[in-house]
Amino acid sequence: MGAAAFIGVDWGTSNARFILADADGTALEERSGPGIARLNGAEAIEAACFQAIEGWIDVHGPVPVILAGMVGSNIGWHLAPYVATPATTATISAAQHCFLARNIQFILIPGVSTTRHDGLPDVMRGEETQIIGCDNRNDRLYCLPGTHVKWVVVKEQAITAFHTAMTGELLDILGNHSILLNPKRALHATISAAFADGVRHMQKSMLGLESLLFTTRSRQIMADLQTEDADSYLAGLCIGADIRSATSLYADATCVTVVGSPVLTTLYATALDIYGYNSEQIDGRDAVLAGLHKAYLVAASGESKYG
Repeated sequence: MGAAAFIGVDWGTSNARFILADADGTALEERSGPGIARLNGAEAIEAACFQAIEGWIDVHGPVPVILAGMVGSNIGWHLAPYVATPATTATISAAQHCFLARNIQFILIPGVSTTRHDGLPDVMRGEETQIIGCDNRNDRLYCLPGTHVKWVVVKEQAITAFHTAMTGELLDILGNHSILLNPKRALHATISAAFADGVRHMQKSMLGLESLLFTTRSRQIMADLQTEDADSYLAGLCIGADIRSATSLYADATCVTVVGSPVLTTLYATALDIYGYNSEQIDGRDAVLAGLHKAYLVAASGESKYG
């Protein structure tokens, strides 16, 4: 490990991850912080950022800070406009928003926008940085599971198309605010027979998710599903529906690269296998750090411009 060279920040809606890294992109230390949704405006975001990094700055000096995610949105610190598809590492890097705060250089990575196959708009922030971190894997379909799942097509080193599925948020709402799980609880799905059963029912049924969801309750009532397995079955239905839609839309895909937390990537890889798709899993933390490192290299080359 070398000397500290930059601080990378993956700042989402729910959580923030601050990573002190050397010039080779190796993490030296990591801290966490509140997500953008928990902070009220730019001043609160700035305060939270410096609360997390000031100790590092005191020890290592004013190293640049690379920001990715919702911190660059219209509810974030500074707005970094979206780059339209097809979006390459070069076009995303050229649109970096750079600014100074308390004599520290900040570089905001922009999000990406697209017009979907159905003519409707879609956007991402943060996932593009993970894709950049995986850019040696081209001409393939990516799945980035989370609160809002992104399905992303990369061709010839460019993000060419994507869509968002609110699978993670839907599962949270159903687990806590519907009659499907009793008692109501946060979802803790596991790789189990019940999860696979949910995926297979979604795969084989002619009905949509809106109809199959209720079977989470009806099967418990009829003693066909154990209460302790209901959350895994529910996750299987929702993830199965997500995969059914995506693989129908991107029918030419043969292998899916799943990027995210190991728990989520394993769930999706298991469901993809049931659907007959090969997959590979990449830890989202590793991918986002690699993407932040590439943004740092652009800034270190002097190509970034401060406004």
